[in-house]
Amino acid sequence: MLTISKKLNIAFVGLALATLVATLGLARWSFNQGFLNYVNAQEQARLRQAQTALAATYQSSGNSWSGINNRQLGMLILQSAMNGHPEALGNSAAPPPTGFSSRPPPPRHEFEEASPVRSLMPSGAPTALYDNDNKLIAGLKLSDDSTRLMRFPIMVEGKRVGELRSEPRTEFQSPSETAFSQQQLITSWLIGVLCLLVAIGISLFLSRHFLTPIKRMFENVQKLSNGDYSMRTVNSGTDELAQLGRNINHLGQTLSESQHTRQRLFADISHELRTPLTILSGEIEALKDGVRDFNTEQLLSLDQEVQRLHHLVNDLYQLSVSDLGGLKYEFTNTNLNDVISRCCGSFQHQATEKGIQLSEQLSHVELLSDPQRLQQLFSNLLTNAIAYTDAPGSILVNLVETGGNAKINIVDSAPSVTNDQCQRLFDPLFRTDSSRSRRSGGAGLGLAICRNIVKAHGGHISACPSNTGGIDIEITLPINREIHS
Repeated sequence: MLTISKKLNIAFVGLALATLVATLGLARWSFNQGFLNYVNAQEQARLRQAQTALAATYQSSGNSWSGINNRQLGMLILQSAMNGHPEALGNSAAPPPTGFSSRPPPPRHEFEEASPVRSLMPSGAPTALYDNDNKLIAGLKLSDDSTRLMRFPIMVEGKRVGELRSEPRTEFQSPSETAFSQQQLITSWLIGVLCLLVAIGISLFLSRHFLTPIKRMFENVQKLSNGDYSMRTVNSGTDELAQLGRNINHLGQTLSESQHTRQRLFADISHELRTPLTILSGEIEALKDGVRDFNTEQLLSLDQEVQRLHHLVNDLYQLSVSDLGGLKYEFTNTNLNDVISRCCGSFQHQATEKGIQLSEQLSHVELLSDPQRLQQLFSNLLTNAIAYTDAPGSILVNLVETGGNAKINIVDSAPSVTNDQCQRLFDPLFRTDSSRSRRSGGAGLGLAICRNIVKAHGGHISACPSNTGGIDIEITLPINREIHS
């Protein structure tokens, strides 16, 4: 089984090996081509110098090539090479000839058997001299590929009397050249092996450097899967691994908060259910023991506790359904100010009986929404506001359109809560320790349901202390949005 560490090492070493092979291969090809180009350039320089000497020999022979044979051509080129670059022949080379007229040339057959032109050339390149009729005068017969040949015309008094031709070198021929090429090849392989060892060392370091935070995050995820949400990873930097570590930390914190919320929710639900059940059980026991007489007053007391249980169970069901997205929504074009106005009218009598002034300031706003769910939303908020506002008090409902959104504020008077408590008002079963406690007998689920309804409409709901000494509930609903089924 290949681990990530092995995969990274294989990837790094494979990439380094492929790069080295390609680089060394290209370097080897470039060296061979460059060296051969240098040799051919040197040969061209020598042959250009031989042009002048051949022209002088042609004139001294009565404007003919009768005095030129293979040996004389080779010696002439050799002399031209030494005059131009004497170091090219090395210390062991024989002294250059001073001329060609001191002795008669040997017969052609002796020359051809004893010393071909190639042996006298410093580079060993095959060279030949041709007349104007393309007839070979001296040298070796060259290939018919005219595109590869190096051509140097022999000019006498502005007229072309012949042409010196040579084939460019395409491979190493002399032992010194071959030995030099082999030495460069061995050096290249040694450099390649050294670079490969360095690449292996760097790959081991980099893989360990990259995998250290990954292994740490892997261990933390294992702890999360085992229910340990207390772990935290120290992440420095701004790369993807650091961001992933911070996301895992956030996930651990969220799971920890969810665990505490679930535990507190179970405790609160059991407490909310136990209170009316305890009262019912006590009163029934009192009736059975004859401590109390069974009359209308006792029946109403029992009915009150049963209704309390009914509302609690119904609220829990509504909250669970809304959390799971099970509430059905039918979105239509809705006149929001009409929905709020009708809702405020239905609560006007209840607010007046408690000594609270309920007023509204509504602008005309239309949006795509579910009017029944909005009715439920504002009913829960007004019920909560009336229940937790002291008399004499006031409740103001304000609706305006701003920035493509409908903004609704429900502002009541004292008592209020702190900023920290405002952040938790929409948590299920949350209760404050202030005067906003259990006076209404509610279970603390209405605001949580309101938050889910607002979310389903793509909006946002928040709470903060109001300027009138109570709480300001602010709802923002987008006016122009698409509904996806």
